[in-house]
Amino acid sequence: MRAVIFDLDGLLIDSEGAWRKATAEFFKRHGKEYTDAISEKIMGMGLREITELFKREYGFIGDTDELITERRSLMYEILFRDLVLMPGAKELITLLSSHKIPMAIATSGHAKDKTKEIGERLGIKKYIAAFISGDDFKKAKPAPDMYLTSAKMLGISPSNCLVFEDAPNGVVAGKAAGMTVYAVNKDSEMQEKLKKAGADKVFNSLKDVNMDTL
Repeated sequence: MRAVIFDLDGLLIDSEGAWRKATAEFFKRHGKEYTDAISEKIMGMGLREITELFKREYGFIGDTDELITERRSLMYEILFRDLVLMPGAKELITLLSSHKIPMAIATSGHAKDKTKEIGERLGIKKYIAAFISGDDFKKAKPAPDMYLTSAKMLGISPSNCLVFEDAPNGVVAGKAAGMTVYAVNKDSEMQEKLKKAGADKVFNSLKDVNMDTL
């Protein structure tokens, strides 16, 4: 392992609650009901893919980019009220930095400038060599494109990259890119899904990750 690539939502930051609240409000504004089944269905998907699904299956009407912007704006209003790193995230990032291991963040949920802003707000931007946004790709996770580009930007072969993910789609993307993938999720049912998706190791928390487990 010569480089590490992190997912963002649900892994480095606990944004799933913010996304859920924002999406519920988004549905309400459009006269629709948001359910747990929809929440599970879209987990780990890219924003454009999610929005097209909303239009196709749930009757949303409007320009895709405008709908994405609306939902994102609602999410940031909620997220930035209480933005903190997940337990163990700062410690792991500083540990990797001390060993001079280059790092990237690859996220389907945020534009590159917002990803950098989040990194700045959390005090980790200085440790991250590359920020990769799903907005820049036609195919989001589970396609491997984002992770292959991450490796290229870091100047490291995909086979020497380690990915941290919390969702099955992300695990599939990392494995399709030829990388080692460690999954992190405290939910036992989700852990089984992550294993089935091909995760090489599954952890309850980033607190459980150290140089001995890498």
